[in-house]
Amino acid sequence: MGEARERCTSVRRKYSAMLTVTVLFLLAGCADEPRPWEDISGSRVRDLTNKEVVEIERAEQKLIKACMRDEGFPYWEFPVPSIDERKSGNYVIESVRWAKAYGYGREFEERGEKIRTSHRTVIYQNELPKGGRVSYTRALDGDYRDRMTVKLPGKLGKVESPRGGCTNEARAELYGDAAIWYTARRTVESALPLYVQALKQDERFTKALRRWADCMTRAGRSFDSPDDLRQKRAAAVEKMPDAEADAFDRKLAVTEATCAVESSLGKVLRDLESEYRVRTLKPYSEQWDTYRKMRLHALRQAQDVLS
Repeated sequence: MGEARERCTSVRRKYSAMLTVTVLFLLAGCADEPRPWEDISGSRVRDLTNKEVVEIERAEQKLIKACMRDEGFPYWEFPVPSIDERKSGNYVIESVRWAKAYGYGREFEERGEKIRTSHRTVIYQNELPKGGRVSYTRALDGDYRDRMTVKLPGKLGKVESPRGGCTNEARAELYGDAAIWYTARRTVESALPLYVQALKQDERFTKALRRWADCMTRAGRSFDSPDDLRQKRAAAVEKMPDAEADAFDRKLAVTEATCAVESSLGKVLRDLESEYRVRTLKPYSEQWDTYRKMRLHALRQAQDVLS
């Protein structure tokens, strides 16, 4: 009887030891397993095109909808800005085709306002009683009592966003990790204010800007810069009827775009922005690398979601 107990005890000890080793082995394997975006080699890292960004955002909307359905809430996908819409608000208009079609993007502004006020998801959310609205917002955006915090570059302070919720779940599925993506995105995309003034003082930019201003003057539209043009254009169309304002916008925008091409202002600006961004983000090279790799990983995931 005693021998049987000893054998049982011995077996249990061996089993327990084997189980411990197995668990440690599995944990070690998980720790060493690369993150899903890390299999993208440095030679393949690149920026995304606007078309690819549209794909990712469309996939994100579909994933949010599926997640909200699982949480017991309806959700209607928000329309994703088109490639043309994303060009609205650029420092200078470069495409004559775009200028002829959209002027200064008034229709995009009106569309955005309509979505903010009358999209089906917005209406549904606003019509919920207070308690229901809180539950819906928490399911969609996460719990504000548990936040992700990112210290921004330079002296830009910090930003926060709630963890959890279907929006973060969708981003985790696309990018691989919602919190790491939030940190990388906010770090990289907040860099512009740190270099914009130095860029505007760069001789390559100021020369291109003078060429643009000279071209505009020759065309009978005297402006010092696209910023100057925007301010004066806004004042000019403020009291015009819509049809007259649209015609005015298109004509002026075509002139601006023609001079942007002739002076190479847009190209010079893009090249300088790439150069200054890389230089500014050098102390944050890990975040910059992660940002670009995660976006490429998200593109792969988005293509699966949309297929």
